[in-house]
Amino acid sequence: MFLIFDTETTGLPKRDNAPVSEVDNWPRVVQIAWQLHDDNGDLSEHNNLLIQPDGFEVPYSAEKIHGISTERARKHGLPLVEALQQFNESVLKSTFLVGHNIRFDINALGAEFIRSGVATEFLEKKQVCTMRSSTDHLKLPGGRGGKFKPPKLMELYELLFEEQFMEAHNAAADVEATARCFFELLRKKIISPESLELNQEQYSRFISKNQGKIGSYGLEHQSNLEEESEKEVSPTNLSAEPTPEKPVDARFCHLHVHTQYSILDGAASIPEILKKAVDDGMRAVAITDHGNMFGAKEFHAEAAKRGIKPILGCEAYIARRERHSKKDKNQDGFAHIVLLAKNHKGYQNLITMISLGWTEGFYYKPRIDRDLLEKYHEGIICLSACLGGEIPQAIMHRSVEEAEKIALEYQRIFGEDFYLELMRHRTDDPGMNKLVFDDQVFVNRTLLELGGKLGIKCLATNDTHFVNREDAEAHDHLICLNTGKDLDDPTRMKYTRQEWFKTQAEMKEVFSDHPDVLNNTLEVAGKIEQYELNANPVMPYFPLPEGFSNEDEYLKHITYEGASKRYPEITEEVRERIDFELGTIQRMGFPGYFLIVQDFISAAREMGVSVGPGRGSAAGSAVAYCLGITDIDPIRYDLLFERFLNPDRISMPDIDIDFDEDGRDEVLKWVVKKYGHDRVAHIIGPWRPKWPSGMWPGSRSFHCRKPTGLPNWFRNDPAPPLRKLSRKFPV
Repeated sequence: MFLIFDTETTGLPKRDNAPVSEVDNWPRVVQIAWQLHDDNGDLSEHNNLLIQPDGFEVPYSAEKIHGISTERARKHGLPLVEALQQFNESVLKSTFLVGHNIRFDINALGAEFIRSGVATEFLEKKQVCTMRSSTDHLKLPGGRGGKFKPPKLMELYELLFEEQFMEAHNAAADVEATARCFFELLRKKIISPESLELNQEQYSRFISKNQGKIGSYGLEHQSNLEEESEKEVSPTNLSAEPTPEKPVDARFCHLHVHTQYSILDGAASIPEILKKAVDDGMRAVAITDHGNMFGAKEFHAEAAKRGIKPILGCEAYIARRERHSKKDKNQDGFAHIVLLAKNHKGYQNLITMISLGWTEGFYYKPRIDRDLLEKYHEGIICLSACLGGEIPQAIMHRSVEEAEKIALEYQRIFGEDFYLELMRHRTDDPGMNKLVFDDQVFVNRTLLELGGKLGIKCLATNDTHFVNREDAEAHDHLICLNTGKDLDDPTRMKYTRQEWFKTQAEMKEVFSDHPDVLNNTLEVAGKIEQYELNANPVMPYFPLPEGFSNEDEYLKHITYEGASKRYPEITEEVRERIDFELGTIQRMGFPGYFLIVQDFISAAREMGVSVGPGRGSAAGSAVAYCLGITDIDPIRYDLLFERFLNPDRISMPDIDIDFDEDGRDEVLKWVVKKYGHDRVAHIIGPWRPKWPSGMWPGSRSFHCRKPTGLPNWFRNDPAPPLRKLSRKFPV
């Protein structure tokens, strides 16, 4: 006898590979359906039960999938023990348990047996998984590590029966489909009779009764989603469609903006954003790139030039547990949180947290944690972020009670500088609305209720990723490049195309029924102080040897030591040049810089690492030559020191140094060990694709691959010939 079953649950496990005995890891079961079939495939019994939630609620995200609300399950469901006892009667009659991705259902239902204390043979029964059994036969591309992708139930059904499976979001309908797939796989010997302990006589009898494709069993299955009308609608709902009766009197500024520094995610250039904000009369605008503040300096300088208040921030990743925990992707994942600097102290705290997220918390993403927020919250405004935020995630996937606890925790840390974000990305695409906008409506309604209950203000944002509406297409291609997907891949990540930098008028239209959430953005902007980012360079401390009281004195000493080795005679010309350079270095405050550079170059040579002779303007420094930083005599070749350091243009010296590839890491380790891990950093240079480097990566979403054999004049700059072609063959 074959017991084919399926469950609907409250969500996914915390860890996929946890044993069933860890019952807190596994979701709760809210529906169980099954069919019992004999060796001929004939249906002998079937059932479909809802289970009453006891001590838990059905999260919104789970209800959205299977349509079973907490209220409906309580009204129509059976107590857990009673439902398990009924199921157990069929378990006792069965030889094999059959399911699609059966491991999940075995663990979820097995955990319920353990919780309830109901004795069962369920976990000891032999199992057949239609998903695993059909993977190699179907050969669907896209699996992990280059393997075939395990088929979804709908995919398997459609490939076997050449008809669509109208998924009813109901375990009973899934059981019907699984049963037909299972016996069809057996009929085609994709699942071997021997694996099911069927002898030749039994299998022949099965084939004689099922000579054609396995048909329907004649059961009707009502979708759980059809019963949504039972749910009560709160009168305090934030309406999906704002219908104002009079013009909205409100002002707005953007507080959630991703620029091109949200790598391969944001497509908005900083100058274009700020120009549009100024043209629209906005008083302030924020930058909140994902997990980094790479664009803060450019944004601050550009905003100052255009006369608009810059709000420096970041949409940070906050660890589910703590930033040092990096064991399990599910449990050690992250949520989003928006942090804005109120003042210079807040800016310093923010860059400290973001830096620690990279150096201490990196696990798929640079993650901060609650401990860092507690320590560095001074001068920072916190927003609850988009649907990926910690509070919206709790609302959708766990419970409103948990979301309230998290909101109270943030309120305790940030006080009146904590706000709840509302977003509305309504589109003309019903499928996209179901994926995003419906969730936003539900979350917004809950956030408004929580805000009213807890005294936390709500504000409106738009999850901005590009500047103008018409940029949505280009941004879509950027996301394909980011995720490695093709444009025509139906499973690829998509945005709503509502993520442009909307004007105040457009935002008033979106939130016309709640002008207060628009005005609250100006309250946040009013809390932001103007402050300067430029500061004097801070050099690491260079340990002076005994007998020297300051860096100037020691630098002069080792410079003349080196000069005596470099020059056969220290002439007046040489002395005058060295003294001039030393005086300039001293006045500009850079003796420590030269001491440190010569220190690690000297160490590199002692370790046997090859060091280049020097590149760039540093070759014009006689001091650098005497210290062994460069190997080119600037006096002999009449090179200008002023190209390297100029008192009239104070900036940090920049010395390009080449180490051999094998020894470079050894030098870095030496520097970190001597000067400290927190005093050494790599610098980055953002890649800004231009012709032709950006053409070929961007074309991958169209299945294009970089051609070979093209003439150099086209490969190096295809723009002119493409323009000629476009004029000759207009689209």
